[in-house]
Amino acid sequence: MSAIRTRKAWRCAVRGYDHESTVYAHTAGKARYSTYLDVSDGNDDVSFADIQVRRDRGADIILPAPLSVAGTVSQDALRALLHACGATRERPEKCGYRSHFYCSVSNPHMIELVAAGLMEGPKKGWEKSEGYFIATKLGHETALSLCPLYQGDDFAWPEVAA
Repeated sequence: MSAIRTRKAWRCAVRGYDHESTVYAHTAGKARYSTYLDVSDGNDDVSFADIQVRRDRGADIILPAPLSVAGTVSQDALRALLHACGATRERPEKCGYRSHFYCSVSNPHMIELVAAGLMEGPKKGWEKSEGYFIATKLGHETALSLCPLYQGDDFAWPEVAA
């Protein structure tokens, strides 16, 4: 995978409701279904026909192609980086909302990420043997490049070191 990735935005409106929402999904049908699940919990009268979906290219999110530095560290270290940056399969849009990881200063995954320039630290923690590791700008960009496009998708794992 070497191309930039686009998280598609869809404007969803439900008949009888005053507002529209932006939903990120592969297709209009998946955006409609996601909206249906959100609305039908509180309103059993809503049907698929009540939901209007339009493409909103202006709200698309462009994610970078996986960076080559990701292939220089282990997948376990990348998991730690993704966690530090807030990335999850359930809420991929949250990737980048945080930048730290608190653990033992001798954590091998953090040491590997520091050596690759993806994290810095450790910064002083509550205990002598613990500390905060902070994602660098390159670390944030790498996490974004591996982040899933949509809820439930897998991370864009590169071929990584063993």
